[in-house]
Amino acid sequence: MLKVLKKYDNIWILAFLMLLSVVFVIPLQAQHQIYIGDDMPYHINRIKELVANISQGNYFPQLYTYNFRETGFLLGAFYPQITLYPFAIASLILKSTVNGVYAGLAFYSFLSMYFMYLVTNKIYRRKDIALISAVIYGFCAYRAIDAFVRFALGEYLAMAFIPLALYGLYAVMFGNEKDWPYLGLGLSFILLSHVLSTFLCVLIMAVLFLVGFYWMTDKKKRLFKMGYAVVLFGASSAIYLVPFLQQQLYQKYDQPSPANLATTAFPLDRIFLVSLSNSFERSGLYSIGLVLLLVIIFGYINFNKISRFSKMSLVVGSVIFVVSSNVFPWEVMMNTPVKVIQFPFRLSAFASVILAFTGGELFSKILPDSKLRKVGTVGIATVVMLGTWYSGTKQFINSPTATTDDNFIDVRVYTGDKDKSHYWYLDQYNTKKAVENFDDIFYHQATVDGKKYSLQKIVAIPDGLKYKDKILEKKQQVVLPISNYKNLHVYQGNKELAHQESATGMIMIKDTHAGAITVKYEKSLIDKMSVTVSVITWLGMLVLMIAKKFSKKKTDN
Repeated sequence: MLKVLKKYDNIWILAFLMLLSVVFVIPLQAQHQIYIGDDMPYHINRIKELVANISQGNYFPQLYTYNFRETGFLLGAFYPQITLYPFAIASLILKSTVNGVYAGLAFYSFLSMYFMYLVTNKIYRRKDIALISAVIYGFCAYRAIDAFVRFALGEYLAMAFIPLALYGLYAVMFGNEKDWPYLGLGLSFILLSHVLSTFLCVLIMAVLFLVGFYWMTDKKKRLFKMGYAVVLFGASSAIYLVPFLQQQLYQKYDQPSPANLATTAFPLDRIFLVSLSNSFERSGLYSIGLVLLLVIIFGYINFNKISRFSKMSLVVGSVIFVVSSNVFPWEVMMNTPVKVIQFPFRLSAFASVILAFTGGELFSKILPDSKLRKVGTVGIATVVMLGTWYSGTKQFINSPTATTDDNFIDVRVYTGDKDKSHYWYLDQYNTKKAVENFDDIFYHQATVDGKKYSLQKIVAIPDGLKYKDKILEKKQQVVLPISNYKNLHVYQGNKELAHQESATGMIMIKDTHAGAITVKYEKSLIDKMSVTVSVITWLGMLVLMIAKKFSKKKTDN
């Protein structure tokens, strides 16, 4: 049996991780609903917007018009959407948003575990340790909290790629510098998932780079590889970076949902206790969970028995764990760009990855040397992780906060509370001027020759809105309830109308004639070039990886 397992171990490992990724979502999917979380209405509407556009043949929308109250929300340019496509495609295939979301969560759970397995195996050169680390990471508390409790989908997606970026940095500084693409691609897909996670990742890697620079050999050669990674990052991320920077440079935007870090950082003893209890409750206090807390404790007890890399991971991971509390002077950070992270507990994502490395080696030492040791230790680690994860998940499902009418189900149209803008986060990426007059946008109030009118006949089209209210026709001056984003064009019939920004930060047109008025986002030349650059980069890297794989097999044979 062991010979069979060894011969087909890569296939067995992939099948095992796929099975676990399905197990990860089963308890929640079985409830046939998506539980309300911090960002659930927001992300559900993002997915539904992609579904609506793909159904209309618009495969890369920028201006969101079918959802978010049909306000003309340029979210495609501000919030990365490429990594959201598996959810939209699954929703279309399964004809269910609920099942599409859980299929997407399972897919990224598989990627998280597979990437963790891949990079850990490169470090330790032992598949049992790599597989244990993958299971620990896949079923760690913070991933489950992001997926189910908070529904922080951007951060959840980013967590799939954090292992690649961190390994890439390690490889460039101390390991095989030829693995520099892991750094560029890993960091790129973190950005294509979640901007704040990218900022935190860069910040953590910058600290690690500065601390480890003294011990880095072949500095010049490795710094060149770092430069290659930066170029790869830029090319891979261009599809998001270029439209985003184009809008940011065009006009001013407020910081999305600002928060005081000094008040959102919790005491270390409370963070320790919530980890010890392995709580998945919706409390605003989230951390690494029981297993990774035990990794810290037993890691230091067995410090002299673990490898150098595991020691380094243990120290870095435990420092990040402590820094996520109010032991760190977060109030000082409010005067720096770090203030944008909103919640120090976001550091738990990085502590979870780094501690999972050490956890893999610690678990591998549970059983004495024997032929069945590797299979046995993987089995024990899997049982432990699934047990703690399932306990927390059931605790969440049965908690009073999980039973609410705000949960999303397929049988009704989900719009959130139309009278509360926080359901939509529409204030985040509307222009600074427009937010000061936000009610006009939120309630579709146009200003026509100095008087306000609530528009009723608004039709969503791909990347645009069509205003059919007769009150807009043959007027001297009309201010439409939509922010004046760059690359917006206004048409009436077949004629393009000149427009400018109003004093309220919205689109203003003069001398309208008969017919509906259409506002459309049209990609600029630089937008189109950025898409081409990123797609060519992804395809090029995929071809190179496949060629390298076949070349290695040929050499081995």
